[in-house]
Amino acid sequence: MAFECEQCGECCSHLGLVHSIAEDRGNYEFVVFNRYTNESDVVTVDPDKHALYDDKSIFAALPEACPFFRHQPGSDKAFCTVHLTRPDICRDYGCWRMLIVNRAGQRAGRIMFARYLCSEDPLVTRIFEKCIDPVKELDDAKWDELVIRVLTGHGYTVRK
Repeated sequence: MAFECEQCGECCSHLGLVHSIAEDRGNYEFVVFNRYTNESDVVTVDPDKHALYDDKSIFAALPEACPFFRHQPGSDKAFCTVHLTRPDICRDYGCWRMLIVNRAGQRAGRIMFARYLCSEDPLVTRIFEKCIDPVKELDDAKWDELVIRVLTGHGYTVRK
């Protein structure tokens, strides 16, 4: 399965440290500056998200959030208000290489980057540390197969 965004918002909750608005051109058009790459992009707030963009209350709870990141009121879903014109760095980002889901269908962890586990599930962490992390000699495809085999053997679902 290819990466599919779950709209959790983790990716954008600190991107205000990376992206800043360099210029407000009016009519919901902005020049965004990337502090890491020193690149600028022109973005436009999606027409169906103007009202969402105008609500800046998210910054009280998430002061480091991307300037275009918002939560829909009454929902746990996060939104990029410039999704249609977002910078390439945002288009290319996937927050997981493999997603680990528990029996209740909830995220139990993620394999990120090459072979890094990010999990708050103590059992997934123990399984990874004991059965997966010590295995270094496998190529990526075989390592992925190992991760899937071991975690599904413990009742988890692994999505690639």
